[in-house]
Amino acid sequence: MPDPASNSYANLNVLSPDPICAGVFLPDMDLQVSATEGHFIRSHFAAPNVPLSGWSLPVTGEVDNALYISYEDLLKMPSHEVTSLMECAGNSRSTMQPPAEGVQWDNGGLSVSKWKGVSVKTVLEQAGLKSAATDVLFVGADSGKETHAEGTLVYEISVPVEKLLNPDSVLAYEMNDETLPKDHGFPIRLLVPGWYGMTSVKWLTKMVVMDHPNGGFHEMDYWIYPATNSNGDAKARRVTKLKVKSLISTPNKGDIVAPGKHKVTGVAWSGDGHIAKVEVSTDDDRTWYTANLEEPNGGYSWQHFEYEWEATSLGHALIRSKATDSAGNVQPMLATWNFRGYEVNSIHSVPVTVAEP
Repeated sequence: MPDPASNSYANLNVLSPDPICAGVFLPDMDLQVSATEGHFIRSHFAAPNVPLSGWSLPVTGEVDNALYISYEDLLKMPSHEVTSLMECAGNSRSTMQPPAEGVQWDNGGLSVSKWKGVSVKTVLEQAGLKSAATDVLFVGADSGKETHAEGTLVYEISVPVEKLLNPDSVLAYEMNDETLPKDHGFPIRLLVPGWYGMTSVKWLTKMVVMDHPNGGFHEMDYWIYPATNSNGDAKARRVTKLKVKSLISTPNKGDIVAPGKHKVTGVAWSGDGHIAKVEVSTDDDRTWYTANLEEPNGGYSWQHFEYEWEATSLGHALIRSKATDSAGNVQPMLATWNFRGYEVNSIHSVPVTVAEP
């Protein structure tokens, strides 16, 4: 069994060493499932050391029976596996103009892993929800200071009960068939498939069932605050479901390619169904061609696409990809600007040069 306390960032693009924020390199998206050591990391505070000795997960609040579940108890409960894409809410933030504050993610804040654990639904059914229950607060062991808040904060997020009653929302103790690593939440983390990653709280210490959303610092920080206009105040909303999006894995920005045939590859995903179509443009948005698209792999993973590009003209070329999901949502040329730079799903544009060898 690997040491859950071990850390290795050699396969990642480190954007912040403390707390660690590290993204994937786009060619690594060609895998069906990301290697554990190649899964992106987003931490708000330093990763805590959580000893298993004496660890338990209290489940309290608006329940009929308070629970105190040990790690061993969780391992004995019925298990559930989910292969799921996870994307940081701030992924691609660096592409937003004008610039937004926060970690300047390029496009590497996403990965796909296989998670194993216990459905949150199973735990809530054992506890017995009272009629007033609407949300569950998940509290992590990580803590620290934030620029716009006073005192020491712990990372905590509440999730609506309705989302948690989907059996695919799990308390995960394994990642890719191995013990959950420290940087990914050892010993237990929440996984909420189809939603942005900030909801999947790591290093869980307790669950509190509530009759209202918690509304703490981090929960309120992950809201969309759009620009105002002359028609009235801008309407803010919480960041939840993944937006339809695609990214090109090859070629890479700045590549020099010879005239001839080249494969344009990448991935596409959505939190609102599977991907129905990916289109590729190689002439700066003038024409779009339908790419070959793999079938959905479950309900939460990415789908790979491929298009054969015949590069005939020498000079600079701009390659773009555009995804459409099964609900009819289409990836926009430019995502709606918002103050924190969340949910950026603008069409991915990759400049390359076609030149004789």
